[in-house]
Amino acid sequence: MERNELKRQMMNLWKETFHDSEEYIRLVFDAYFNSEYVEYEERDGRVIACLLAIPYTFGNDNYAIKSVYLCGLSTYYKNRGEGIMTHLIQKIEIKMRQNGYAFMFLIPANSGLRRYYNDRGFINGFYRSAFHFTSLHDFKRDFHSSILSEESALFDVKKRYFDGLTIEIIDKMEALDEPTVCDGLIRFILECENKQKGLSLYQSGEQINVFLKETLLSGGKVVVCRNNDGEYAAIGLYSVSETEIKENGRFAINYGSLCKIRAAVLLTEDGRNLTVYQYGYENPSGKDSIWNPMFSSVFPNAEQIGSVGTMERVYDPNSHSEVYGMIRILSISEILKFLSNWRRDLKYSILVRQEKSGEIVEFISKNGHISEKVIEYASPRKDDLGSENKNRKIVYIQDPHGKERMVLTEQDLGEILFRRPGGDRIIEEAFDLPAMNGRISLLLD
Repeated sequence: MERNELKRQMMNLWKETFHDSEEYIRLVFDAYFNSEYVEYEERDGRVIACLLAIPYTFGNDNYAIKSVYLCGLSTYYKNRGEGIMTHLIQKIEIKMRQNGYAFMFLIPANSGLRRYYNDRGFINGFYRSAFHFTSLHDFKRDFHSSILSEESALFDVKKRYFDGLTIEIIDKMEALDEPTVCDGLIRFILECENKQKGLSLYQSGEQINVFLKETLLSGGKVVVCRNNDGEYAAIGLYSVSETEIKENGRFAINYGSLCKIRAAVLLTEDGRNLTVYQYGYENPSGKDSIWNPMFSSVFPNAEQIGSVGTMERVYDPNSHSEVYGMIRILSISEILKFLSNWRRDLKYSILVRQEKSGEIVEFISKNGHISEKVIEYASPRKDDLGSENKNRKIVYIQDPHGKERMVLTEQDLGEILFRRPGGDRIIEEAFDLPAMNGRISLLLD
């Protein structure tokens, strides 16, 4: 199908499926449509199913990994249930493997879709938790409480710094047409991204520009905080509904500037409550603030009849985070190389069975370097692999010294690497592997 006609029909199918505005759809397709990164099914000259793939990088200037985001997965209602989308996912997977991408990822809209993608080889990979603040919340006191342990002179300096921060609110598309405004926002976000660690989205200036425009097109706003010298100290991106405000992304050089923009948002939004999304493992203040969510536990077998024993604990949003995005591993080798570059202290030796070839490969990480070699001294019997779902069954082999070693599948190793942040440390102690702690906050979903 001719490129422009394919683009037009994919945009129509997107609108019919997701009911987004024409301005939003045009923004996405003008920025990301590339015939090399789409898959579609055509019947009688009509696109009945399609998906759009967008290349993304994770990491920073020192270490990075290539991935591809799948979005706009859609099939006309009367053609659903025919296995068309499964076929399109398989086709894009083959293409992305050949192009050297480490993984594909997507954001399912509900638990039913998570089950659907899990059946097609995707695993939970990105997590998100939410803080809920009422319209009366005092972020200024939050910041003050975070610096209470400082000496009086330092406390006064930081308090004055906070009071001197200024706020600008951008809620019109025309503002982004000013090169100095748009370039300044993009430059600050890029600087923040280059200081991040781990598996965090590292977008290009063009991708950041699209997300800024998408925020305003969707009725949201960009809130900017500047210091006394007029330099950027924080940027927050917010969507606004009739009942609440949602903080979908933020970049800040310190906790004070972050509190400043949140306080400003509450003041300007007429009594709406604020939801702050936290992606991956975060501790923005580094200290306990005045706002500390708690939960209670009841002991039914209290010592005295009629009494109730309780205990309170600080609520940890990291351990209560929910699945946000899912991953389909394309190259476990590239993922482990990225992890070794990020965590140069790791030392491990792991046996992994390759999904496509069936070969057993030993990965050894030491001093920030990783080596790999195909194991030829032993292989599991066919009946050990199992006749069904053979890529998920963990098996054991013996090395030349008679030692029994576990062989993980790529998907099992992926579930270990992309486990929930702040979870069970037994996994880390058993395999010497930290959680990848992926963050994908600035993303079209």
